[in-house]
Amino acid sequence: MKLSLNMGNITCCYDFEKSLTMARDAGFEAGDYSLMDLVEDDQPFLGENYRALAEQERAICDRVGIPVTQTHAPFTFTAKQWDDPNTYRDVVLPRMIRSLEVSGILGAEVCVIHPIHHSVYRGHEEELFERNMDFYRTLIPYAKEFGVKIGVENMFQHDGLRGHIIADTCSTSAEFIRYIDTLNSDSVTACLDVGHVALPMSDETAADVIRALGHDRLGALHIHDNDFKRDRHDLPYLGKLDWPAITKALGEIDYKGDFTYEVNGVFLFDREESFHPVGLKVMADVGHYLVSQVEKNRPAK
Repeated sequence: MKLSLNMGNITCCYDFEKSLTMARDAGFEAGDYSLMDLVEDDQPFLGENYRALAEQERAICDRVGIPVTQTHAPFTFTAKQWDDPNTYRDVVLPRMIRSLEVSGILGAEVCVIHPIHHSVYRGHEEELFERNMDFYRTLIPYAKEFGVKIGVENMFQHDGLRGHIIADTCSTSAEFIRYIDTLNSDSVTACLDVGHVALPMSDETAADVIRALGHDRLGALHIHDNDFKRDRHDLPYLGKLDWPAITKALGEIDYKGDFTYEVNGVFLFDREESFHPVGLKVMADVGHYLVSQVEKNRPAK
């Protein structure tokens, strides 16, 4: 299992090669490459030379020795872009397909693509389920072509009226399993965001969902911590998640994916550059400790 860093923590400050080098030197073994900016029209990966750019980034990964094993497709399209049939067909879907292609060139195993969840969830569960089945089934042939798995992620919503977080698409293990099993494709896997599990009011813990998904469904992770109130994306142990229970569950199901951070840059942002390697090392040390706990709990061979 590789310890992977969401590279936006460093690429906001340094070029890609230096960012990878710093991650490697801190102890990270892989990178999570963000494609979320593809919501914007002026992004280089939307230009004519996108393949050459992706190959250039892949060459840097090979040279530094830090592979990109996971990516994240764009998701902050407006409600109008999601709901207008022409914009959905001409903008949203092509950019999801481009994300899968770029991910394949980069060498990523999983491209995380959020389910469609911009509208009201409660009372519209079946409507969203059918729409998401169509959405993902449209993308599966491209995932197969580019050799990348689609990572379906569990989500949450914010109730603006009551001021708290509520359930959303795949918030429960039962619905998450239904999505993965109905799609029933080798090109689809579950990406469990452990922080998202803690946010809706539910009796399920992250460890519960890990065991429910099991070895065959769970193929990717977003690892971060929070206070059960806000999607803080803290480094593990800075919040309230039960990390011994999470690592025990991952070990027991013999999880085979990467241990991929989706943490904020608490040890990097607004701090002097000379401290950045120290902050990265702290982040990596915490990750390696957690990975060691997963390994300790794997079934005996």
